[in-house]
Amino acid sequence: MGRLLIRVLVFLLPLLVFSADNRLMEKVKLHLYLKGVEYLKTANYIGALEIFHFLGNYRDSQTLYRSTERFFSPIPAKVFKSEPTIRVAIARFVDLTLTCPQKAEKVFFKVPPKGAFRKISYKSGFYKKLTLKGKKGCELTINGISYGKLPIDVDIDLVEYLGSAIAVLKLPLEFYLKGVLPSEVYPSWNIEALKAQAVASRTYALFNIYRAREAGKPFDVDSTTNYQAFKIPQRILPQIAEAVDKTRGEVITYRGSLIYAMFHSNSGGCTHSFKEITGLNLPYLSRVKEKCDLKNLKWNTWNKNLSKRRVEQILASLAGRRLRITDMEIKRNSCGRGLDITLLLKDGERITLPLSVYFRLEAKIPSDWFYVIGKSGRYFLLSGRGFGHGLGMSQWGAYCLSQKGWNYKEILRFYYRGTEIEKIY
Repeated sequence: MGRLLIRVLVFLLPLLVFSADNRLMEKVKLHLYLKGVEYLKTANYIGALEIFHFLGNYRDSQTLYRSTERFFSPIPAKVFKSEPTIRVAIARFVDLTLTCPQKAEKVFFKVPPKGAFRKISYKSGFYKKLTLKGKKGCELTINGISYGKLPIDVDIDLVEYLGSAIAVLKLPLEFYLKGVLPSEVYPSWNIEALKAQAVASRTYALFNIYRAREAGKPFDVDSTTNYQAFKIPQRILPQIAEAVDKTRGEVITYRGSLIYAMFHSNSGGCTHSFKEITGLNLPYLSRVKEKCDLKNLKWNTWNKNLSKRRVEQILASLAGRRLRITDMEIKRNSCGRGLDITLLLKDGERITLPLSVYFRLEAKIPSDWFYVIGKSGRYFLLSGRGFGHGLGMSQWGAYCLSQKGWNYKEILRFYYRGTEIEKIY
């Protein structure tokens, strides 16, 4: 009888372990799926594509994938025949004050009780209370923080969107770019690098303007690196003005359509492929090996102590329980950049997650190109290269190429393969 029981246990144990593994992975997939849906709501379309591509046929991941994929479909460049206005969401607010000294006027707006906003769009679900007329010289203060004086006359929409009250500036696109460039790159850089950034930022902004209005959103971009960084310029430096003005109306096109002109701080020597991360082929966002020595430039290499506790918190948010991690393995492309990460657990289980967007953002790792070079108590010791998602133009790479004598059009065609630079207004 004892021998029979042992045989039964020997037979059943792998099945029980397999069942436990399946239940764990089901929980992980479910919470990854929900994170992908959250990414869609917050306009992180690359992160959503990465997750739905990773999940394959799980639930309706492929339906959501195809829906997200449409965001990246071609937009004819010539739909913009003149300079548009861009709507920039600058902050969620509880209270907002506009102080205009020329008339000793002060407008104070506080978020009203729920439901007090007047609904104006059933399609998009956003609400609009009013538009403030911000005159040049008026000071804008949001939640007690000064955003400086308005350098031009500006309309400010106060809207409710996804449960938050948001202040949205309506600006001429070319003026907006003069607040983007010094927030994204160093104004002291070579003028050709600044021009390259101006054209990339203009193209990226126009793409988002078209898609936001197509979707009925109350703003086109926000002022953070969720899109591209922006600050209301208090003083426009001559070199910034030159970079924007001398490329006015110029955009990057692929077969006559605007490209989704992504850029990042430093590639570390090799940019990423959009298709490798998301499964979607955007030919102009392909892998590019740098033609410049980046070793002495900011963020080319870095070291970081990654807390095991932080990784275990990420796992707990997926699995619904505490899991102990012992090691990590990374699936890489031929450059060495990471694609997926497998977390090895103390009980022998393994959990694989998408690395380039999801895990990098959750773990706050500078880039997906890193190696585990050691373990010390509560930390993994990481040695990495580059900063950012690695897609499109490397800003420090563009700087390096400009120092070698490349002009801005050569720089842009190098990073965005098969593209042209066109003047559309």
